[in-house]
Amino acid sequence: MLRSCTLFSFALLSLVAHADTASAECELSADQREMLERVNDARSEGRQCGDEEFSAADPLEWNCHLAEAALDHSRNMAEEEFFDHTGPDDRGVTARVSDTGYVWQAVGENIAAGQAEVERVMQGWLESPGHCANIMSGDFSEMGAASHAAEGSRYSPFWTQVFAHPR
Repeated sequence: MLRSCTLFSFALLSLVAHADTASAECELSADQREMLERVNDARSEGRQCGDEEFSAADPLEWNCHLAEAALDHSRNMAEEEFFDHTGPDDRGVTARVSDTGYVWQAVGENIAAGQAEVERVMQGWLESPGHCANIMSGDFSEMGAASHAAEGSRYSPFWTQVFAHPR
């Protein structure tokens, strides 16, 4: 279900479906660490997201498989110069997450483009009802995120947050 879209940001909320996860350890970049901290700070208190009111939610854990899916999509958007939840191959977040071996019960995605800093991306997502709802959703327990810039890309860097709950 597409929750919200603007010129530079989209949110895809909670698809419920399939399978099992194993969270391998991976090294977080400074931007990834800041993104996780900002998401968990936002989740630590109740928040109004458009017409929906959310209670505080448990903090999310970092998941390397979800970060891999996020990087794959950010890289693809930057290098292929498109901005959408669905890639040129007609595959969406559910397929990208499953391709990493993550077995999920619920999955969601936020994308953005053109903001250079985590702070600006998070501010935009929290001001957008659909993005904010993904960030605050109690349906999710894990996340991964990544950005990618491509030389000559009109809207780089491209950002992707992937939220999920394992089966």
